[in-house]
Amino acid sequence: MPRRSISGRLLGAVLLGATVLAGDPLAGQDTRARFSRHLGAVYAARTLSVIEAGVRDGLPRGLLIDKAMEGVAKGMDPEVVLTAVNTFAEELRAAAAVVGPEAEPIALEKAADALRRGVARGLLATLGRDRPADFAILVVSLEELLDAGVELELAEDLVRYAVSQEFDSDAVLRLPASVKLLVRECGAGQPESCWSRATIRECARVMPTRACPTRALAEAARSAAERSLLARSANRSLVAAAG
Repeated sequence: MPRRSISGRLLGAVLLGATVLAGDPLAGQDTRARFSRHLGAVYAARTLSVIEAGVRDGLPRGLLIDKAMEGVAKGMDPEVVLTAVNTFAEELRAAAAVVGPEAEPIALEKAADALRRGVARGLLATLGRDRPADFAILVVSLEELLDAGVELELAEDLVRYAVSQEFDSDAVLRLPASVKLLVRECGAGQPESCWSRATIRECARVMPTRACPTRALAEAARSAAERSLLARSANRSLVAAAG
């Protein structure tokens, strides 16, 4: 069988999550029983009250229940679980104000993640309006760029470019891998010319049918390489000081 694309696997996981959240009609009773068993009557009631308040505001019940059950599964104190659910509900409200309360639960959750990391509200609103079906994938790519060490503004610019040039989902998801490849190839003291040559080759390889963001991709990779170098230098300094 052909190997599924990255976006296909991600969308499969999203659909599976939606099926679980929409599942057993007795889930509410089961949740109430589990909360009472693990949190005690008082904190169970308070946690469920936060969840119901979120639902009245249009937030997905499944996401809020999942957050509470995550704390229960980890054995967190009841007060910590209550605080986590309350904080998450506020983050989802903030996300709904950006991408709209009608957004899919996975899109709402990814918007909350992005806001937590400082992603511009205007960019998220644009992605939610122009690419609602791909919103979660676009945010995943943006998060992976940040995790690779790309500065926030450069990562945002790359995603904006991808949207403006109508990159498909697979092309968007390849951007972080391209940055990492460029860092490996040119990030160890190679001359400036290395970045331009390597970026052109990478663009031809992964985006042969699209106008590639050659300059932006090279700048993002350079920024990631510089931050990685600074981090390694800081670690070496800490080790030397400890010795």
